[in-house]
Amino acid sequence: MEHITAKGLVIRETPFGEADCYITVLTEQLGKIEVLCRGVRRKKGRLANAVRVFCYSELTLYAGRNRYTLNDASVEMQFWRITEDIEKCALAYYLVQAAGLVADSDANMPELLPTLLRALYALEKQNRSVHLVKPAFELRLACLAGYQPDLSACAVCGGGEGQPSFLLEEGVLVCPSCRTRVGGTYLPLSGGTLEAMRYIVSCEGKRLFAFTMNAETAKQLGTICERHLLYHLGQKCSALDFYHSLFGKTGKA
Repeated sequence: MEHITAKGLVIRETPFGEADCYITVLTEQLGKIEVLCRGVRRKKGRLANAVRVFCYSELTLYAGRNRYTLNDASVEMQFWRITEDIEKCALAYYLVQAAGLVADSDANMPELLPTLLRALYALEKQNRSVHLVKPAFELRLACLAGYQPDLSACAVCGGGEGQPSFLLEEGVLVCPSCRTRVGGTYLPLSGGTLEAMRYIVSCEGKRLFAFTMNAETAKQLGTICERHLLYHLGQKCSALDFYHSLFGKTGKA
């Protein structure tokens, strides 16, 4: 078997047998991989802390024909304190699940892991609001997956007067007069929300969560970014359903 080293974030743990588990790891070098970890669930398993969910570790792996097997691991960074806040914890599980769904595609997305790490860092280390981190991550994730919305001007006439709406199916702006000629699902869009969306899609990665907004903008932004991502993913996220079952869909600053 080939011996390789990779750094990655553990996004899922699946117990296997009496003492083993499989972990799903998001890496920059190898994309999303499944790793068999033998014996880590034993009481004195020395590698257990390095293969927990929300742990960014350096993994030494044996690469077989059809799978990876863990040989050694060391913690680079961990986000375990997120689990001390139930709302942040529920959101973090949704973020890693959504990232995992996007990573299933064949597209090369080197910014996927750094974006996810920044989101977890913003939640735990910077104590950023869940209602800011969630939509910013969702919209940026949609961009990485190839679904960046066109927020420049009305997609029909190229200009238009009045506040545009967001056409969900196409991910574009449509002005009030053009709405009467184009069918689809329209989401209301305030000036503040549009400004926030333009910032999210264009800002430098390390500045993704460095903005503020009022409660009204947060609520509208949360609705648009969530629906935009889920529409283009084409599948449900069970972790998001759980998050909403606890905290509803109300945004706040």
